[in-house]
Amino acid sequence: MIAGLKGYLEELKTDKVLINVSGVIYDVNISFKTYDELTSKIGNEIKLLIYHSISERTEKLFGFLQEKEREVFIRVRNLPGIGEMTALRVLSFLSPEELIDCVKREDKTKLEKIPKIKGKTSEKILFEISQNLKKFEVLLGESQNKTEERDDIELSVLALLQLGFDQKTAEKEVRKIISANTNMKTAEIIKEVLKASG
Repeated sequence: MIAGLKGYLEELKTDKVLINVSGVIYDVNISFKTYDELTSKIGNEIKLLIYHSISERTEKLFGFLQEKEREVFIRVRNLPGIGEMTALRVLSFLSPEELIDCVKREDKTKLEKIPKIKGKTSEKILFEISQNLKKFEVLLGESQNKTEERDDIELSVLALLQLGFDQKTAEKEVRKIISANTNMKTAEIIKEVLKASG
């Protein structure tokens, strides 16, 4: 299973990208919001979080720039009668937070502004997500926490490299500190690593 791709953006369309990873070119489906964020990145290196869909007939890759978008996409596409392309279409026009707000307010009109999301389809989306609203709210909260933790790790490693640590040692020491106390911020992590190595 492919969980992520890091490579050069060779081609960008409103619904897909071609990304070159060490000479292998992957065709990845994306939302319009992702397209909009990538318009200035053609020819540059990018990183996409991937949902790898495998069925008896085909394989598809769906790419996202944020963890919460990928997780919400997975939850929406797993709802009865929704599917992958409908889930991607919804996230092309609504952020995860906007989608949840739309469901809370039962805003069928806003949802039906999305192409091909009409009548029974919009009703089904509102109903199914409302039945699982707590799960979606928890999911968005957890995704935010994971993003913040990942930022703290990356910043701590970068700071330690500037202080003379090698990459492998810096990553190892930071993760050791994080595993013991997940609530630590960058400055505290660096302080603990220096204390341990001193």
